[in-house]
Amino acid sequence: MEERIRLMDHNEFVGYINYLAKELETYLKRNKLKVDYLVPVMRSGLVPAVYLANKLNIVKFAPFQVKHITYKDKAETIEILFNPLRTINVGKKNPVFLVVDGVHCTGTSVELCINEIYEAFPSAKILYVCIAKVYGSKEFKDQIDFEMSAYERGENLSVEECRKLGVDPDVAIFPWETIEGETKHPDDLEENIFF
Repeated sequence: MEERIRLMDHNEFVGYINYLAKELETYLKRNKLKVDYLVPVMRSGLVPAVYLANKLNIVKFAPFQVKHITYKDKAETIEILFNPLRTINVGKKNPVFLVVDGVHCTGTSVELCINEIYEAFPSAKILYVCIAKVYGSKEFKDQIDFEMSAYERGENLSVEECRKLGVDPDVAIFPWETIEGETKHPDDLEENIFF
């Protein structure tokens, strides 16, 4: 499938944030919940998490750093580089965590975070939002309390299939990203992670 790329402007991004914030606020009010920790999946989820924290008045952050790594021997993995749960003190029996990502491609990064949260806090309530989700990728609705994306994209589908399904056919590059960084992935290289 040919790569289809477009630049997302700031207004489009803020529109997605507003949509997610409204849906989260409704869910939290309906279920009488307050988010204890906002959990951005770094780096993709950092900027959306900060916007959502301000809109929803969430103060505490517990960011995970999960990274796709290409090793010098060509092996590729997705690993947790930083787990914040070892450093926070939660006194509630059922803490509420809001996991935020920018782009949900396969769901592996988020799944690693969800598993770590449940291992540390088996009675936790987990909410998950992302800006863009690749059509057909893993869902967590049977494992967590709330899940949604602002929109779906279908770079793994033809433009015709995307039109039929109502999904964005392009890979949108966020305003703070670069096309080169997102297409060549120099940050994935072992020497940029472990030194």
